[in-house]
Amino acid sequence: MNLRESIKKVLLENNSMRHTIREMVRDIIIVFKENDNGEFTLPEYFEDRDEMVYNIKKFGSNLTIDLSIEENESVDDFVVNANYVNEEETIEINISYNPTNKNGILYDLIGELNELIAHELRHFYQEIKKTYDIGGQTTSDPYTYYSQPHEIDAQHYGFKRLSKLTKKPFEDVVRKWFDTHKDLHRLSDQESDKIINKILNHK
Repeated sequence: MNLRESIKKVLLENNSMRHTIREMVRDIIIVFKENDNGEFTLPEYFEDRDEMVYNIKKFGSNLTIDLSIEENESVDDFVVNANYVNEEETIEINISYNPTNKNGILYDLIGELNELIAHELRHFYQEIKKTYDIGGQTTSDPYTYYSQPHEIDAQHYGFKRLSKLTKKPFEDVVRKWFDTHKDLHRLSDQESDKIINKILNHK
């Protein structure tokens, strides 16, 4: 394969991943708009679909999404958590939101979902390609968790997606996330700086 063919292949693969992320985010938002609470499997939710899985052509494999939506008046806007379930080809996504402003949070929710899905798809890639060992021991220590090599790699990939989507500098996107998600990551300012530097310098 010559250089031109290699570049073309990379571009096609990147376009394919962007399409997959957009499709997943679009589906989640549709379900979120149509339901206040509940648990849903995507794309099975859409009965008119030809396929009941997301075909990830770049990886030669399939994925489904287990989506949980719940109203929660104790959160300001929304909280989203995501997790790739090792060896089950499933991404779990939980959206907890304040129902008083459901439509008003859509723009920020779309951005957050783009970052999270890109992040979890990176874990899927890590498992398929065996680039990292993602099946190791879990840890309750936030710094140990966020500084794991496979987590740094997935965070870098997810924030790159968000940077391109919002057209904001990569470093600004990373720093803003760690500043606005302190309740989630539970890192000290010094620990956050160390993790941020690892993400910014990741190759």
